[in-house]
Amino acid sequence: MSFISIGDLSRGYALRTQNAEIKARLSRLGQEVSTGLTADPAARLRGDFRALGAVERGLKVMDSYDLATKEAAFATEAMQHALGQMNEAAKKLSGDLISAGNVLSAQSVNLIGAEAKGWLDMSVAALNIQAGGRTLFAGAATHGPALASGADILNAVKTAVAGMTSFQDVLDEVDNWFDTPGGGFETSGYLGSSIPVGPVRLNDRSSLTLDVTASDPNIRTVLKDLVAGALLSDSTLLGGDVLQRRALASAVGERLLTNSGNLISLQSEVGTAQARIETIRTENSASRQMLEFARLDMLAVDPYETATELKAAETQLETIYAITARLSRLSLVNYLR
Repeated sequence: MSFISIGDLSRGYALRTQNAEIKARLSRLGQEVSTGLTADPAARLRGDFRALGAVERGLKVMDSYDLATKEAAFATEAMQHALGQMNEAAKKLSGDLISAGNVLSAQSVNLIGAEAKGWLDMSVAALNIQAGGRTLFAGAATHGPALASGADILNAVKTAVAGMTSFQDVLDEVDNWFDTPGGGFETSGYLGSSIPVGPVRLNDRSSLTLDVTASDPNIRTVLKDLVAGALLSDSTLLGGDVLQRRALASAVGERLLTNSGNLISLQSEVGTAQARIETIRTENSASRQMLEFARLDMLAVDPYETATELKAAETQLETIYAITARLSRLSLVNYLR
């Protein structure tokens, strides 16, 4: 009978090879148990990655849509807040102006004019708000302010009404400054673009255009009333005539009370956009879930089977370590004893 013996070097090499193979299998199985996905997609898909590639591309596209909807939601929330601040300014100031019109004190008129000036500055700042580095109320000119500062607008209107002695003349001139095509507001007040900002794609089927600008007639109407009220902060307006200044305060208060409702239609328009964004966000979430299910169906492993294989591999590795330890203790001296 013949025997084929394996030398120590060959035996050690064989054990090291088995050790490396089992460790690699342990690493793969451990990854699969922790992720629930195969560590070897090529073997699972038999080298055909077309379907998986389409799913992965769909998920990347959904990432971009998720970012777009988040930015759109943030922008509409900021726009809603700005319009709300203007509406609040108009409502609070209208009552104070009407009250000032019934008071003989010139000092009271001056004070309400200073209050109106503060509300004007706040409203202009609100309309110059930015979200994500883009000015929201400036149309396509998203990199600069939508309006000149409240102080600059007020000074320009002050120059236009200088020397007038009738409150109605002042109101008419304020209207002209704001409403005349190519007039003061369009040339030096509104700094944005007449071109609306382009639509934002929120998914494969829907896009959204937020084209409300600071030059919108509803916004412009409230702005000019705020400016007319802020003119009262100048005690020399209308030659200092208290009766004319009181009449101006009453007229502006009445106009603000009426025109503040114009902002509600814009708030409703922005609110409709907000509701649409939420609907699209829900649709996108459902589409993402379908894609993730499809990816899972292609790459998922059986957790019980994988855990069983992992346990078997651990047992094999422990056996190899035991055999290696036993062989390392063999020697001719121990045998002869």
